[in-house]
Amino acid sequence: MKKTVGFLFHPVLLTVLALVVVSLLIWWVGPLIRIGSLAPLESDLARGVLIGVIVLVVVLRAVWRRWRTRKASQNLTEGLMQAPAARAEAADNGEQKILNTRFTDAVATLKQMRLHAAGKKPGWRDWMSLSGGSYLYDLPWYVFIGAPGAGKTTALVNSGLSFPLADKFGPGAIRGVGGTRNCDWWFTDEAVLIDTAGRYTTQDSHQSEDKSAWEGFLGLLKKARPRRPLNGVFLTVSVADLLSQGAEARTTLAASIRARLLELDAKLTTRLPVYVLVTKSDLLYGFTDYFADLGKEQRAQVFGFTLPPEEGVQLDEKGLAVVFQREFALLHDRVNDGLIARMQQETDGTRRAAIFGFPAQFASVGPLLSDLLDQVFTGSRFAQPPWVRGVYFTSGTQEGSPIDRVMGSLARSFGLERAMLAPQKSSGRSYFLTTLLRDVVFPEQRLAGADVKLERRRHTLRLAAVSGMTLVTLALLAGWGYSTWRNLNYLKAVEARIDPLKETLTTLPARVQNLVQVAPVLQSLRDIWKTPENQEGNPPLAMTLGLYQGDKLDAAAMLAHQRALNEVFLPQLAKRLEDQLRTAQKDNLEYSYEALKSYLMLHQPEHFDAEALKAWITLDWARSLDRGIPEDQRKLLEDQLDVLIAQGPPHSPLKMDDNLVRNVRAMLASYPLEARVFSRLKRQRLGKDIPAFSVATAAGPSGPLVFERISGKPLTEGVPGMFTYDGYHKRFQNEVTVLTALLAQEDPWVLGQDRSAADKLRDAAALGALTDRVRRLYLEEYVKVWEALLADVRLIKATGLEKNIEAARILSGVSSPLANFLRAVVKETTLIPAEASKDNVVTKAAETVRSTRKGLEDLFGGDAGKQVAPGKRIESVVDDRFEPLRRMVTAAAPNQPAPLDDALKLFNEVYVYLTAVDTAVKARTSPPPGDVAGKLKSDAGRLPEPVRSMVENLSQSGAAQAQSAERGNLSQDLRPVTEFCTRAIAGRYPFVGSSKRDVLPEDFGQMFGPGGLMDDFFQKKLAALVDTSTRPWRYKPVAERAGVTTQALAQFERAARIRDIFFRAGGRAPAMRMDFKPVEMDETITQFILDVDGQLVKYAHGPVVPMAVQWPGPKGSNQVRVQVSPPSATGSSGLSVDGPWALFRALDDGQLEAGDAPEKFFITFQIGARKTRFEVTTNSVQHPIRLRELREFACPEGL
Repeated sequence: MKKTVGFLFHPVLLTVLALVVVSLLIWWVGPLIRIGSLAPLESDLARGVLIGVIVLVVVLRAVWRRWRTRKASQNLTEGLMQAPAARAEAADNGEQKILNTRFTDAVATLKQMRLHAAGKKPGWRDWMSLSGGSYLYDLPWYVFIGAPGAGKTTALVNSGLSFPLADKFGPGAIRGVGGTRNCDWWFTDEAVLIDTAGRYTTQDSHQSEDKSAWEGFLGLLKKARPRRPLNGVFLTVSVADLLSQGAEARTTLAASIRARLLELDAKLTTRLPVYVLVTKSDLLYGFTDYFADLGKEQRAQVFGFTLPPEEGVQLDEKGLAVVFQREFALLHDRVNDGLIARMQQETDGTRRAAIFGFPAQFASVGPLLSDLLDQVFTGSRFAQPPWVRGVYFTSGTQEGSPIDRVMGSLARSFGLERAMLAPQKSSGRSYFLTTLLRDVVFPEQRLAGADVKLERRRHTLRLAAVSGMTLVTLALLAGWGYSTWRNLNYLKAVEARIDPLKETLTTLPARVQNLVQVAPVLQSLRDIWKTPENQEGNPPLAMTLGLYQGDKLDAAAMLAHQRALNEVFLPQLAKRLEDQLRTAQKDNLEYSYEALKSYLMLHQPEHFDAEALKAWITLDWARSLDRGIPEDQRKLLEDQLDVLIAQGPPHSPLKMDDNLVRNVRAMLASYPLEARVFSRLKRQRLGKDIPAFSVATAAGPSGPLVFERISGKPLTEGVPGMFTYDGYHKRFQNEVTVLTALLAQEDPWVLGQDRSAADKLRDAAALGALTDRVRRLYLEEYVKVWEALLADVRLIKATGLEKNIEAARILSGVSSPLANFLRAVVKETTLIPAEASKDNVVTKAAETVRSTRKGLEDLFGGDAGKQVAPGKRIESVVDDRFEPLRRMVTAAAPNQPAPLDDALKLFNEVYVYLTAVDTAVKARTSPPPGDVAGKLKSDAGRLPEPVRSMVENLSQSGAAQAQSAERGNLSQDLRPVTEFCTRAIAGRYPFVGSSKRDVLPEDFGQMFGPGGLMDDFFQKKLAALVDTSTRPWRYKPVAERAGVTTQALAQFERAARIRDIFFRAGGRAPAMRMDFKPVEMDETITQFILDVDGQLVKYAHGPVVPMAVQWPGPKGSNQVRVQVSPPSATGSSGLSVDGPWALFRALDDGQLEAGDAPEKFFITFQIGARKTRFEVTTNSVQHPIRLRELREFACPEGL
């Protein structure tokens, strides 16, 4: 039964069973373990690897422990074998060789046998044992110390233990291999017993050597077994020494023993139990006779006492004496109790006497032993005493003469001579050893403390590890619990959103027309698993720990979302594509082609192209959706499309309309494939990785100071990278052939062409010709793009002369932005590299091919209108168009200036001219001659665009601004005229007909007369600037800019008109002559008199005679009277007007009518109800009567 239990609970078997259980758990439970969305043990390979790793770790650990044990044993063996070598002086080389050989054989023998079954061959249990190779290391070790001759070796020899080495090497082998002068090593199947030399304990012969050897011995133990060097100490005290030594000798011996025991504890840093063996007990007289009746088993019993562990460790200052006396008294009582029975058994008188005296002999040794042990094991406040475990009386062999301490004491008391007892004969019996060792000492092998420091460190590490694992376990349990709670709440939150979303989906019409409204619903279905805690699939750590459920919900939501896309979203896309085909305009063939291709993809999965389909649908959304739809909703709609396309080729739930497809294909038959290829290239934003050309970059940092775009676009926006030199050579040239072949392959299934046509189109020659046509379209577009840019760039319209001057200075400088811009343009519009224009074999061969093809095209027909001239590359379409600009920028020969340098000189001339104008304006002097602008225009006419326009515009703008500045100066000079006019003219008659105040004749003459203020200012300041040949007057044009009129200039024109009419005679005063001729007068009037400053015009129904009137009159009365006779019944007989303009006022009061000539008019005077009508003839067709310029004139306020 014991063997069965031992087998079942053997460590190896338990380890194998544990590995099997763990392997099965990993294999069957492993696939169920998940960390988030990861299932690390799902595959058979992963589980097999993990099981293999675990088995390997266990095996490696066992191998490592085995190696560590072997290494420790090896170190011990080497140390033991080195000990004899250190004492080479005491043994010759031959003996040393024999000792080494015997020790090596002994160790080899121990390797092959079980240490607990001496004499047997090793069995399978030994090979299974994980520690079977420990040899000597795992056995308990005990050391024997004591004074020389204390009986240590004898006790070992007669201990009744099994010594395995004796079976192989004979009885002599039990002496050990270390040499008797130092220590003997006794190898038993239960323990290793070390018999040290007595001099190690007393150290009284050669103290330094003995002490060094003792310390070396302790160091060897510490090195061999660092954790528990020894399991206990046997302290041997000989009865002979107790009985023969005096008190002083006992004290010396006790001090030596105590010192050795304390050194053991200190050097080995452990607390060792000490077993006190009182040896040679047979030397007590009567011992052999008293115990002669004991059998073998009875002799193997223990004769002594074992102290409780706590009592043996914690001895107070009273020492061991009290405890010993108590226990020894019990032993003595035991001896006394058996005395009578033993004496009755013995018949020999001498023996009976010895038996009778034995209790006294035994009692006599008690005080001596108590005194010795008390000195050895007594504690103190300053030192911890050795740990006494027990005191035992033993006898290994019965040799020597017994000592009769009682009779010797009596003999000394009575002065008698002491009788010597006969020596004992060895009986070969041992007393009280075997059971003591096997049943008392060896079972307590773990009672000895380990290395305190080492154990403290191991305990600390173990405690830290256990605490850490406990904390980790508690933290994991708490985390898993909290994670479970969080995930349950998360599942409830998601579940609460399912029913409302179901209702929304069920109420969603099957044919929803507005996909923008559908997209949020579909996205809500996709994101139903998301909550504020796990947005974007990043849950907090508290929800993970292997319990996160979001990944499962995500997968379910993804499947539901894909199903909804196919049931709701896809039908609308298919319907939209079909509607595009139906509503496509016939002239928009490219649109129809792409719509047809996308439509076919939904019905022919073999032609599905995800990128092309998405590009077309998103383009349609960008054009058809309301611009007010936010960008985030557009992005959401595009996300739904991405998910739908990512599933694979979507299959339209609608049936394909074959008639519609047939009609669209027929319409597309006339759409050139090269146009579609080129359109595709542009739509794919070919060359988007090539930097775009911009005026700001090309012109340099000064460019924004002088240039602007007519279209209002920024200078940083220019020509796309597709239409640059790099775009052509690095992108277009590489892509055009590939894309042409691709679309040529795509065209047959889109247009439904037969195989023969498709094969013909894929022919290499046909593809080459198609590629050339696409290249031609590209180059023509290239020209348009660059022409549009050049036409859109102009000089900034300056608002002041200073800015024009600055612009001219920048343009004429060394780092002219214009030069930089033009050079950059020429570089980008020169597509034929310089080396390609040289005559070489390749060029000539290419020209030959082109000439041959040209002949074939002339013979069989071709697109002659778009062919490049023979001998030229197709890139010449661009190069030839911009050749004038290239010649301007490029020097005709090395080391010669380019024509562009002359253009920059023109800008310098403009700069000089405008600077002179600015100086003249600021100095209020005459500006430079006006022909400078004309000369600049003439010189610029020989330059190509856009340089010509820039020079002309800059010079024209500068001249106009110079004139405007000069007019500003003239406005300042006009201020005195304006001030006088305001005082003397403004608000007075005849300029304001209703005014009661008249303009004084002298003021009128000073203002309007020849040489007057208006005339003088005009002649001196404005005559050179104003074109008086036009009506109205205008400032003379500047550099072909249309003349500009102003309100002030109109006043000068009116003043000139007033001058010419009122001052025809050239005087300083106004003058006018009129002839009055009666035409009609009321019959009731007998006489009519008009008195103009004494000049009378009379009429009394007589002859009609014209009468002259001069204004102003000769008398200077400034009065005009009209009188009729007889007076009317109301008493009214006329009117009277005073003032220098009285005649004009009187005429204004009458009724004027135009005559048959400009110089004639009719005036009717009405007095009451009676009228008189005269014909008035002025002395010029230009007369002042009711002159419009008088009424319209206003004082000039500025020019």
